[in-house]
Amino acid sequence: MSLLDEALRASESVISVIGAHAGESVDAIFGRKIADCDVAGRTFWAAKSAKARPGHVHTLCTFGPGHGIFVEPASPSGARPTTEAESAVEYSPNRVDWFSLPRGIGPVTGQIDDSAAALVIGELTTAVDGTIDLWGYADSADASRPLKFILGLSTVCAIRRDTSTHPDRMKSRHRRIVAAGHLMEPFCVWLR
Repeated sequence: MSLLDEALRASESVISVIGAHAGESVDAIFGRKIADCDVAGRTFWAAKSAKARPGHVHTLCTFGPGHGIFVEPASPSGARPTTEAESAVEYSPNRVDWFSLPRGIGPVTGQIDDSAAALVIGELTTAVDGTIDLWGYADSADASRPLKFILGLSTVCAIRRDTSTHPDRMKSRHRRIVAAGHLMEPFCVWLR
């Protein structure tokens, strides 16, 4: 089974709307992150979203293998390019024990402040061809709520649940999938 098929069949996933970052194209970012997995066995995907904090992602991954699904925005202007390019140098699963980022990986960039976090991805592929129906998912923090992506909340922990009749469902339900990945322990970490 392909990595994308596994991710789409999973009952829980982290879904992220992607866009250009600090002057780097989406293709260049994924190329660099896939190379990190080849060199170091993992990569760190900065995700500064209140809907995908390390505690949320850890909880999500206790139910089974963690998956990441990376999708296009609903419109070209839907993902504002990130301009922050500070580089993290350390990560922590608990904000107590800090470790250097692995040697040989590309920079882990973004707005590196007290709330900076990253998904830990052990396998990543852009060899995907498909779409995702976002009405088939709910917010894992509140399963009665459909997914909602807004600027600043572009990465969410999601569970499989039909939200097609929910009055607050997103208007744009089908999104092209750009990449899929396996999350690996510790799944999501704090950065500094």
